[in-house]
Amino acid sequence: MSFTFHPLDRLALGLCLSLCIMMASCSGPHARDFAGKKPALDPKDYFTGHLRSQGTVKGPGGKVQDHFSTQLHGVPNRDGLLLIQDFTFDSGRKVHRVWDIHAVDAHHFEGHASDGVGIAHGEAWGNAFEWIYTLALPVKGHPVKVHFHQIMQLQPDGQLQNRAQFRKFGLRLGSVSETFRK
Repeated sequence: MSFTFHPLDRLALGLCLSLCIMMASCSGPHARDFAGKKPALDPKDYFTGHLRSQGTVKGPGGKVQDHFSTQLHGVPNRDGLLLIQDFTFDSGRKVHRVWDIHAVDAHHFEGHASDGVGIAHGEAWGNAFEWIYTLALPVKGHPVKVHFHQIMQLQPDGQLQNRAQFRKFGLRLGSVSETFRK
């Protein structure tokens, strides 16, 4: 038995696949899901001063691709925070990133990263902070736009757990797990 697809069948199949990819990219937890959870997280307060973190980068199949550590320094300003991050990867790669983050209101934030594309958007509710942004990451000497969606949750012991997924063309390329400590 053989199957042939007519042009309209191909279009319908393509639209269905695109819809599935878009729905999958919007799934997962959101900061609003944690409204009322304790301890309360104020991103500006938490990221002010010196912090450090450690984490892993996993590929689309869940295999660890790299480990990293960061040194961070947050400087509050009138309506937000300047956050300076220095990443050191076990692979030897180093990344310096500066975030300029501003509070829009009590729950919403906007910002820009030194290697970012466009405006990052965030929401803080309860013990969670959701941050959605696009970075221009170097791949073989050329910048490639990669979309990140991360959820950070403040733990009772003061650690901040960060889980992020990164995508290109709606396809999941991998994830990041990170723990921040003051």
